[in-house]
Amino acid sequence: MTNTPQTMGRRERLRAQTLQEIEDASFAIIDADGVQALSIAALARDMGMSAPAVYRYFPSRDALVAQLVTLSYEQLVAAMSQAVESSRKAPRAKVGLLVAAYRDWALRYRRRYGMLFGEPGGELPPDVSTRTPLDQAMALLVDLLTLVEGATESGTTSGDRTLDGQLRLWARSQERPDITPRVAAAALLIWSRVHGIVSLELTGMFDSHALEARRLIELEIDSAVRTLEPAGT
Repeated sequence: MTNTPQTMGRRERLRAQTLQEIEDASFAIIDADGVQALSIAALARDMGMSAPAVYRYFPSRDALVAQLVTLSYEQLVAAMSQAVESSRKAPRAKVGLLVAAYRDWALRYRRRYGMLFGEPGGELPPDVSTRTPLDQAMALLVDLLTLVEGATESGTTSGDRTLDGQLRLWARSQERPDITPRVAAAALLIWSRVHGIVSLELTGMFDSHALEARRLIELEIDSAVRTLEPAGT
């Protein structure tokens, strides 16, 4: 939540404070046992409130989960944005920082990450938008890759069903019709492969193997970025 404005009245401040406490207590339940453990009754019990009192802030569990999903996306994006904005490194290096921040957040908040990306039993509300604050992180990645490539390409054809055509359509759906198919492909490959590696890491897939998820991620980033660089660099 945002800071309570000084101009708020006492009642508004108390409501904002209680709302913050509800969100914090909800995240505590999720961090401990996953989103499937969150219920209005459990939350009210942990907070020493009555269930009807909680319902004055959220009309249903679905509404509460939808708010927590939005907040979690915002937290993840904030961590990624900060990693990039605080660095003066070259765009290629910043791609690594962006991805590292994504992985670090996922490892720190495993259950929240599971809530965002399909933890079994999560049953996310159907009204949670498919477009999320995480689109901002994708935009950051696309911007960095565009700088790596150092060129743009214009022209799209709505009926073009080649891979390049599909990538151009995807770019338009992201409101970035200026980026090239190569940048779009690199962004999607990095995003999907990093997500896959991190998801496997969270399940313990690499625990008994002499493999480091971080090194696998670095390999995938390097492979994707190389497709954008001039030969011989």
